[in-house]
Amino acid sequence: MGRGRKLESLDDFERALKNKYGIGQGSEYKPWLRVQDVKSKGTRSLIYGRKSQRHHHMMSSIESEHFYLAEFLNSVIDIREQFPLFPLNFTQKVSKILGVEHPKHPKTKEPIIMTTDQLLTIDSPQGVIYHAISIKPEDDLGDLRVLQKIDIERVCWELLGVKFSYFTGNELTRVQSSNLHWATSPFRENPTSFSNDQVNCALSVLVVRQYSIEDLCNQLVSMNIASHDDVLLLVRFLIAEKFIDVDLSTNIPESGVIDVKYVAGHQGGVLYGTS
Repeated sequence: MGRGRKLESLDDFERALKNKYGIGQGSEYKPWLRVQDVKSKGTRSLIYGRKSQRHHHMMSSIESEHFYLAEFLNSVIDIREQFPLFPLNFTQKVSKILGVEHPKHPKTKEPIIMTTDQLLTIDSPQGVIYHAISIKPEDDLGDLRVLQKIDIERVCWELLGVKFSYFTGNELTRVQSSNLHWATSPFRENPTSFSNDQVNCALSVLVVRQYSIEDLCNQLVSMNIASHDDVLLLVRFLIAEKFIDVDLSTNIPESGVIDVKYVAGHQGGVLYGTS
């Protein structure tokens, strides 16, 4: 994971910029803050992005929750977490206009570079656009200081012409995100690929209805579409690669049931998989 960095002063910020933190996109982007750089109340984690092909630094479980949901959207082509709002005097001016104190380092009392939890790059009919998301548990929104910081972010992004939202999550988004984590996790850093024949044979079996995962797996094994060891991976692969669309509103691993809403037609090509 590497050592944590000190981000306490203007010299530290300039050094971070020189080392290209907070700059770039896709696999080249380096978040301004990494999990090893800050103490967090939440559950920190690294998630390997299927689209970005790099590790994303999540500071809390709710940030991970939003990441899985956003990454699964076809329109989202990049997610840049812990995205810095530059330059420092920009956020300072906005905080002054709003009449609120600019965030500062608890130790040095120096003003710090503010960050937005996730900046989405979206391929829209109008071209590439951006959407900045502040991600906070609903309980935090009762904290005046949290709201003040979000307001600084909001005004900064609006002045830059970028849509700004905040995400608090709920029981439905938690279940949906958990299902996407279950479906996609085997196909991240060391993905398993399935042949064209395997995918097409599996799709030929499926129709729009509910399935017991155990029964479906047994059927696929009996038809020699996949082995006992690989058959559940194949089902997860079909969901992860959107060959089938399933209801994500109930916990799939817990219920042992998938409710298929859509099945893709015959697939061409030689091999499927994220590499």
